[in-house]
Amino acid sequence: MCRSNFFTGRYQSNSNRSALRRSSPMTAGIRLSLQKRIPAMRKKHPFDPLIEAIITARSPDALGKALEDFSHSHGFAHFAYLRLDGSQWRAVSNYPSDWVDRYYSENFSQIDPIVRAVKRGAHPFCWSLYDAVLNRERPEVIAFRDEAIAHGIVAGLSIPIRVGFSHQAVLTFASSDTDCLKDAVKMDIIEAAAAAAMLHFAFSMRRNRWSRASARNLSNFEATCLRWVAEGKTLQDVADLLEEKYSKVRVSVDRAKGKLDAVTLQQATAVAARLMLI
Repeated sequence: MCRSNFFTGRYQSNSNRSALRRSSPMTAGIRLSLQKRIPAMRKKHPFDPLIEAIITARSPDALGKALEDFSHSHGFAHFAYLRLDGSQWRAVSNYPSDWVDRYYSENFSQIDPIVRAVKRGAHPFCWSLYDAVLNRERPEVIAFRDEAIAHGIVAGLSIPIRVGFSHQAVLTFASSDTDCLKDAVKMDIIEAAAAAAMLHFAFSMRRNRWSRASARNLSNFEATCLRWVAEGKTLQDVADLLEEKYSKVRVSVDRAKGKLDAVTLQQATAVAARLMLI
């Protein structure tokens, strides 16, 4: 069993460590002899189905389905894979669409206490937005907390992922109540980290193949926004020209960047032009 502190990311393990102790040659020999005669019974671990689904996935939708199945089978309503460096696949989730749009338009990742905890710690941790310590946060963080709860995001399990070159990602499972934590605190942190790392690998290494397919799904509005940006217009200029809200233009451009596997807006317009999408 592991219990994690939300804000430090630390954990305490109560697992039996006797397996690490040195065995005598005689007992070791007996154990090896028994292993030869008795077939090992394979124990199914909670993350095994998710890992197996990740290995066999052939599309982003298949990965999303695997995450959704795991969520529901362990008492979670939502999942989210978030890249914190602005690259492609920076967010794959089944959170309510209005919450996702608002999260990006308001740049909530800068004040999200879960994201802050991920950046500070290396181990999987459980969290609850009902934690009293959040009452001492800045007003904007408290407002974020209240809005997240209103969208059904109350408690969950987050698994930090170190992806190299000082970049980070996180896999989160969340629910509208704290009941999900009863099983979550019992999950093996090594298995959780392995599953999250494999998910990140699947999204990152297959992105070139998948991005070509997603690029064809660029909406007319997304393409129009990129075309105006390519003409030297700012996002506010584009919003004014199209008589749309700035937040809609910003979200649409961010989505287009993801579909084009682009980190910057300049790169997105260059890729779109090369693919003759604008």
